[in-house]
Formats: sequence, C-alpha cells, structure tokens
Amino acid sequence: RLFLLANRQDQASAGEFLPILKQMTLLDFFHHIRTFLLSGGFSVMITRRDLCSIALAGLFPLAVSAADKKPRIAVVYVSRTGHTRSVAEAVRNMTGADLFYIETVEPYPDEYRATTEVVKEEIEKNVKRPIKPLGINLDQYDVVILGTPTWWHRPAQPLKTWMETVDLSKKFVLTMSTHGGGGLMEVRSEFESLLPGVRLGTHFLSYGGVSRNDPDVRDW
Repeated sequence: RLFLLANRQDQASAGEFLPILKQMTLLDFFHHIRTFLLSGGFSVMITRRDLCSIALAGLFPLAVSAADKKPRIAVVYVSRTGHTRSVAEAVRNMTGADLFYIETVEPYPDEYRATTEVVKEEIEKNVKRPIKPLGINLDQYDVVILGTPTWWHRPAQPLKTWMETVDLSKKFVLTMSTHGGGGLMEVRSEFESLLPGVRLGTHFLSYGGVSRNDPDVRDW
C-alpha cells in the first residue's frame, strides 16, 4: 500500500504493481517508500535501517509472494473464420486461460458475402442478434480478454451484445482483433467507448490467424 501511495496510484489495484515490486531491488523499494514518507511531511528521520526493518517484518516478502500468484484469465471471443479463435487458443496455450466462445441463437449465413451484408444491415439498424448463454462466472477471473474479428471496421455485434449484459468495471481488460487487410480500423476506439472507466490494457492486432506459440502473442 505504501508503494502504491508513493507512486500516486491510490486508486490502482495492487496486482498491477506487484510484478514491478518483484523485479526491483530492495534499494529501489526503500527509495520509493522513503521519498513518499518524507514528501508527506513526516518529521521523523527515516533511515535505510528503519526501512530494512519494515522489509524484514514481512512487507516486501509478502508483496513478492503475492506477485507469484498467476492472474485468472478469461478470453471471451467471437470468431467467424477461425482467425480470432487461433489467437484465443494461443493465449490459452501460453497462460492457461479459459475460453468462452460467443454464439448467436440464429446462426449467420454460411456464405461469407451474404454474412457481410447481413452484418452491415445489423450495424446500420443497431440490431442486437440474441446470443446463447455463455456460462461464465466473472467473479472467478481477474483479467478478461475480449477478442473479435473486424466487422465493417468495428468489433463484432455478438461480442458487443454480451458486453452490454455484464459489468467489467472491476476487471483488467485486454482487447484483441483480427482482420483481413484493413488493419485496426475503429475496433479499439469502439472498445474504449463501450468500456468507460474500465482499466484497459493494450490491444493485440493480427492479420489473419496465428500459431499456438506465436511470438507476438507471447510478447503481448
């Protein structure tokens, strides 16, 4: 908690900073705490020896121990051609994440061109095609990854339909999308508008599908 305050992150989750704590040296840790205490107007002189006592009392070891706990990850995605599914499966292969595939009650046409025309009309008319129950308990997850193909420059309608039914305000959310040549388009900006106040991580973009051990997914 002192470390968060020292970095002016009063409202942030400790989980975001524990990996940083794990990597820093004791001296760096002491510097952060000492700077915070002195900047707060504390009249007592805080020495390195005092801070060592704090660490030895268990503060720093507890932080490192907590950092060792892997976050629980859920990937919620839509996939039409299998490209977005491949990214979701790569994430599962590397992190052990649970995958949740969104399906519509009434399937889209089998033929690609016919699907694009139906999707275009649904976007223009703001049609929300019903989706099947997903069977996810968000209380069991720390991180939620939202995955989508790019449909007419935007996230897929079924994913947005699901997003409207859940509260992601207490989750750390990552987004990813696949495309066939158009690039990012408006996908990330629409995610941001749909998730006001949510802690958003980076966006992963893929041209087509990926392998189970894709190095770009691993870096992300």
